[in-house]
Amino acid sequence: MREIMNKSILTVVLVITSLFVMAQNPKLAVISFDALGAQLDKAQLTELLRIEISKHEKYEMIDRYEIAEMLKKAEIDNTSCFSKTCLTEAGKTLGVSYVMSGSADILGDALFIRLRMIDLAENTVKKEVVREFLNIPEKANTMISICVNELLDLPNDELIVKSLSNRESYESAVNNPYYQTLSLSGPRMGYTFFTGDMAKTIRAPKSQGGYEGLPAFFQMGYQFEKQYLNEGKWQALFEFIPIVSGLDQGLFIPSFTILNGIRNNKNGLEFAIGPSMNVTRETDAYLIGNKWVRQQDLDPSDPILLDGLDTKEVMDSRGTVDLQTYVVLAAGYSLKSGKLNIPINLFVVPSKDNLRYGFSFGFNVRK
Repeated sequence: MREIMNKSILTVVLVITSLFVMAQNPKLAVISFDALGAQLDKAQLTELLRIEISKHEKYEMIDRYEIAEMLKKAEIDNTSCFSKTCLTEAGKTLGVSYVMSGSADILGDALFIRLRMIDLAENTVKKEVVREFLNIPEKANTMISICVNELLDLPNDELIVKSLSNRESYESAVNNPYYQTLSLSGPRMGYTFFTGDMAKTIRAPKSQGGYEGLPAFFQMGYQFEKQYLNEGKWQALFEFIPIVSGLDQGLFIPSFTILNGIRNNKNGLEFAIGPSMNVTRETDAYLIGNKWVRQQDLDPSDPILLDGLDTKEVMDSRGTVDLQTYVVLAAGYSLKSGKLNIPINLFVVPSKDNLRYGFSFGFNVRK
């Protein structure tokens, strides 16, 4: 019996304590939130303000359903109730100690957030907060949170405040939320142009180790991408590009390129550099005079001393299959039409004797 009475007393104490705690928090009603020149939803902003204040448990908040019902009976339109007179009347109707309203105004390239709290007992504005931010409507929730903290004398993260307020602040995903990662993965096609000894070899007859072709190869392949850094308008990424060249001239020359680059998420402007490798046919040759001569083409009876002659592997259609490596420098830009991206790239393969350059383009649909 004593145990039951103890439990009952404890329950009563907890209930009284809860009521006492609730009684300590004055009632507050957020009536309205205006938005001039900003593509923001007034109802969402009003509810967002209520939620931000409720998080700190300093006031007993009146929910939106009770506000809508009671103000409708009093014939007060809360969606257009912004003046002190109207807010005071609405607060008296709701029986609260404080009422609040807010506004978001775009002036020039700035977004101003204003919060105002009215004390009904004193019939005065208890506190008003006005803050200037960068014009980033997508970050309105963070801006309202900053203003609420200031209204309630709570600390803010100064780094976030600076990134949303200071035009000189570094660009980041906080103050540049518009630019999602731009992915340009998709098919690629274009041409590679050869110069120097390679161009001569490609033009040469097959009997001389050439290809009897034009020093310009059509190429096609596919670009795969892996983004590893994205801040604001810029991203850093790896590009993996398998390509087949020479199909237009009856050749099959596979290559694989890995590029590390940086790209603008807004317009697709990018720069990249990286290694590449391709399969080719090469043979050992000696520089005799101004001409490279294959070792097997030398006359064994010719008393030419090979010692001391320059030697290297040269491109030759009669040679053995070999793997060639080089470095690619590339730049690009992306055209856009609706959800269609059309990346255009220029590239160059620097070399002492055999400079190569070319272009490629492709397409993909932004998801």
